[in-house]
Amino acid sequence: MTGSAPKSEAVTAPETPPSEPEPATFAMTMPQEMRGIWHKDILGRAPDTEECDPRLRGTIDWDRLITVRDSGYVYFEMSGRIMEVHNRTDTMIDATFDTTYADTPTSERRDFALQNDGTLAINLDDGDGAMQVVQYRRCPE
Repeated sequence: MTGSAPKSEAVTAPETPPSEPEPATFAMTMPQEMRGIWHKDILGRAPDTEECDPRLRGTIDWDRLITVRDSGYVYFEMSGRIMEVHNRTDTMIDATFDTTYADTPTSERRDFALQNDGTLAINLDDGDGAMQVVQYRRCPE
């Protein structure tokens, strides 16, 4: 037997699992750059003032216009108020909107994104789970 002391092993603390990352907090507003009135891109060109105000033409075609506001959007006889934002930048928002109409509570998840050519693309569920993309052009102020 030797007279040396037993070697002590270093005790390490057990590794603690990393904490769950905090979900990002996104502003509950539509991006500033997409606010305004937009016309469905069915003309092949930018819309003029008359096409963006159906009352001037005497025909009501509000279903071609969408108004993006601070808190959501208005389209024809329905509107969407932001309930939850899933992702947001200065040029896009992926959110769930309260689309309640009359007494029937409903919601829809939509993705609004400004494109490089200045159009607004809106991705929406067409009812059977498939996504539909609709392009809009900004109306003149």
